[in-house]
This record gives sequence, structure tokens and C-alpha cells, in this order.
Amino acid sequence: MTIRHLKIFVSVYQHMSITQAADELHIAQPSVSLAIKELENNYHLKLFDRISRRISPTDAGHRFYSYAIHIVSLFDQMESDAISW
Repeated sequence: MTIRHLKIFVSVYQHMSITQAADELHIAQPSVSLAIKELENNYHLKLFDRISRRISPTDAGHRFYSYAIHIVSLFDQMESDAISW
């Protein structure tokens, strides 16, 4: 999986909304849904429960978030620091 997948996951998790994550990231909602589905398929995990038009993280989703936010934060810091190297 890519850092893009993780950034999308983090945004969805933080907003608890695929639509709001898509708006924040300036990408189409189907692209966000596809990225989440690709993560779930790749890791054989269900990251969110989908009930009607709402989502909520599963236990695996909560654990996955703790890793994803750390990885995304490190990546963002690396990119920021690399400018001054």
C-alpha cells in the first residue's frame, strides 16, 4: 500500500465520513471509497462498519489508525525536513 492510501484512511477516520475526507483531500468520493476497499482487501481487515450512510471504525480500524497516523506524521515530517537538507 502507498502513503496515499494511509493519508486517505486517516482522513476518513478523523472525519468519520468518506464525503468529508474526499472534500478535504480534493479527490472524488469514489476514489476515497476505493482506497479504503483496497486497504481492507490488502490487509484482509474490515476497517469500518458501514451502516446505512454512516461509517464507524472496527476494532481493527482503531488499531490500524494508531499505526497509520504515526506513519503519515513521520512521512510529513520527513518531507518538511527534506526541504532544508
